[in-house]
Amino acid sequence: MFGRIVKYIVLLLVFVAIGVWFAENPGIVAVEWQGLIVEVPIGLALIAGLVVVAICAFLYRMWVFLRKSPQTFGHFRSERRNHKGYDALTKGMVAVAAGETTEARKHAKKAHDLLDDPSLTMLLSAQAAQLDGDEQAATRFFEDMSKTKGMEFLGLRGLLNQASARGDMDEALELAQQAYRLKPKTQWLAQSLLELQLKKGQWAEAEATLSSSIKHKLVDAKEGARQKAALMVERAGLASAEGLNDQAIKLLGQALKQDGGLVPAALEQAKLLGKANKRRKAISLIEEVWRKNPHPDLYALYQEMQSEPDALKRVNLAEKLAGQNRKHIESRIIIARAALEAQLWGEARDELKVLLVEAPSSRVFALMAELVETENNDLSGAREWLRKATQAQADPAWVCHTCGDVSADWSAVCPKCHGFDTKAWQTPSQANVETAGALEEEKSTIVEAELVEPAAKSTAAQ
Repeated sequence: MFGRIVKYIVLLLVFVAIGVWFAENPGIVAVEWQGLIVEVPIGLALIAGLVVVAICAFLYRMWVFLRKSPQTFGHFRSERRNHKGYDALTKGMVAVAAGETTEARKHAKKAHDLLDDPSLTMLLSAQAAQLDGDEQAATRFFEDMSKTKGMEFLGLRGLLNQASARGDMDEALELAQQAYRLKPKTQWLAQSLLELQLKKGQWAEAEATLSSSIKHKLVDAKEGARQKAALMVERAGLASAEGLNDQAIKLLGQALKQDGGLVPAALEQAKLLGKANKRRKAISLIEEVWRKNPHPDLYALYQEMQSEPDALKRVNLAEKLAGQNRKHIESRIIIARAALEAQLWGEARDELKVLLVEAPSSRVFALMAELVETENNDLSGAREWLRKATQAQADPAWVCHTCGDVSADWSAVCPKCHGFDTKAWQTPSQANVETAGALEEEKSTIVEAELVEPAAKSTAAQ
């Protein structure tokens, strides 16, 4: 603003200076044309010249304005249409959010008619159609979006949601793969694709998706490693079923590198190593995993592979394995169990005393029942311990931390809720009391039968 004022002042001073100069230096401008001579003072001639220039400039501007007026008017109309179109688009989105079906479709149509770019209205039209329950119309809009540059991902997402809603897993998987190729760093999409691959049992493909998610930091590295290990165990199961034991052993080894305490991987690899006449390697593997994560199934396989008929030597084997993690509950339990089988009552009692204080559970009470019955032939005392066993804290099992499903066997995917990597070896909570109760009842029957059998033999001997 200040600069313009200075400019006008300078121009005014220039004109004043010119006027003063001509006033001090008067003269005449003469023009002769066809015998006619016109004489005009120099100042007046200059003013006339300026007027002519001004008129010419005005006429030129008028000509330019008239020439461009159709474009200007068209641009003005276009701006008004776009403004109304965007207004309709906004109102339509608000109507969708509010669940107003009629308003949403009305504004979607208005926006489509007013806006030149149909991609802006496709999503609104599709959502309005879905709100109205017209899935076929919504599908058409989503398909159009999937073929429109810049809108492909939104279209595929809409089609994916529709396929998932109607339970078409094959279609959903194909659409998820297409969308994933466009945006592999989208977390919800990577998770959806992984879940679909898991439902189809595509373990190798799921592992590739998981690896990509870890690479793009969509999944925590530690969690991702554990999940990759679970997938490798499932892949190994398929390979083993097809007779590809070497491949299965390799996959299980990779799984244990990802998660060194994964008991299912260790169990399966040890079994396959045993079949391949690599018993010493299998035994060494069990001992190594016991250091990290003792598990009763590892002990059962350990004893099976030793094939030791002598009960006292089996105690030595139990002590050797337990020595890898001596203070763990499972280590004390396997020593107590082996000692009972060898009729080493004192050693069994020493371990059970510690367990009764540190970790009283159904198994511990059942072992106490066996101890008092076999050592003293005290059936009444055994039944009292057995009663405590049925009322005690449930023994550990494979528990799904999502739905609470309790099972004796591990799986990468929960058979009940289909959650991935949700099974953990732990004591069932009160929420699982029904399922755990069924397991305890079955176990109680087994234990009671084991108690009655020696008593019957003792009576028969007498």
